[in-house]
Amino acid sequence: MTYVDGFVRPMPKKNLAAYKKMATQGAEAWKRHGELEYFECVGDDLSPKGMPGFTAPRNV
Repeated sequence: MTYVDGFVRPMPKKNLAAYKKMATQGAEAWKRHGELEYFECVGDDLSPKGMPGFTAPRNV
């Protein structure tokens, strides 16, 4: 059985380094529990047009 899980998470660029650290730890945990592949993707040229609700909070 194939299973794919995905999430979209907007965040300010200033938090990217902390997110990468957390994602690395998460990947290690998932792989210890049998995950075969783990991918993290970052888009830096995405426009919020057409994606309402997916903009980074202004007060973060």
